[in-house]
Amino acid sequence: MPTLYHFIIGASLILILWLRFYLKSIPRIQINIITYTLALVLVVELIGFYTARQRINNTLIYNIGWVYLESFLLIAYFYTLEQNLFWRKRILQISGTLGVWGIVNSLFLEPIAGALQYFSLLPFAVFLITLAIRLLHQLLNLEVYTQKSLLSTPHFWISSAILFFYLEAVILFGTYYFYPEIIIKNVNIAFTINKLMAGLMYFAFGIAFILPHFDDLNKKQSGHAFS
Repeated sequence: MPTLYHFIIGASLILILWLRFYLKSIPRIQINIITYTLALVLVVELIGFYTARQRINNTLIYNIGWVYLESFLLIAYFYTLEQNLFWRKRILQISGTLGVWGIVNSLFLEPIAGALQYFSLLPFAVFLITLAIRLLHQLLNLEVYTQKSLLSTPHFWISSAILFFYLEAVILFGTYYFYPEIIIKNVNIAFTINKLMAGLMYFAFGIAFILPHFDDLNKKQSGHAFS
């Protein structure tokens, strides 16, 4: 049976799908990307859960689904928010470079179906951490979205969640790659923390776009109650 982690991802996806139809004023490009990301993650995690129970090697699905596809979706999310032309060009160039590096890594260094590709994950994670820090810096210095309070800005919560999750992932999987005995001795604790951080990130994806619209939701609910 799927775990609480899977239910959190599923609930976040349902929540964001409901919000898409309930409110028409939400930013469509960003919410589309986050919706696709949650749908992808749910499929990957359910397949991963089933294959793990059947003792089937599921490395391929995690490398393709998480290391590559999810990373490119999150990069696309930051790209749509970037207003500086120089940075937009750099994001495209670096994304292309990461894609080429992923192919080279898969062919010559880390087989894509062998083990989790840490040398592909690491540059993706560093790039996403950089983009998250850049966006948070802009938000905190009131360079973007100045018309909204920080806590009601969905991109603050999403970028914060991405930052903390990928910092944790780099440390965890880096330790596992270079010092596997440390993680093996504490495998339950290590991967429970990983699932906790991932669950919090995906929950933030689902709830973040609701925060600016609490007043709209309350008005609609009140109007429905007295109709």
